Amino acid sequence: MNVGDELLTTTAPTLGSVRVMHQLDDLRIRLEPHRAYRPVRDLLARLDQAKRARILLLADILTPVEGSRS
Repeated sequence: MNVGDELLTTTAPTLGSVRVMHQLDDLRIRLEPHRAYRPVRDLLARLDQAKRARILLLADILTPVEGSRS
């Protein structure tokens, strides 16, 4: 669980590339069967929070600004 904590605390929230998002999803899927263990449950909750924050940042980056060229 220490590795998961380090991942979330040392990785910049702005690092929200699609690849990072997929890797966080894969980690979540692998940890889900162990949800009964409290540290895993806590880490899953933190992963969810981090994912929501990264999705918002990524959406802001990918949303075209009105009047901009593609």
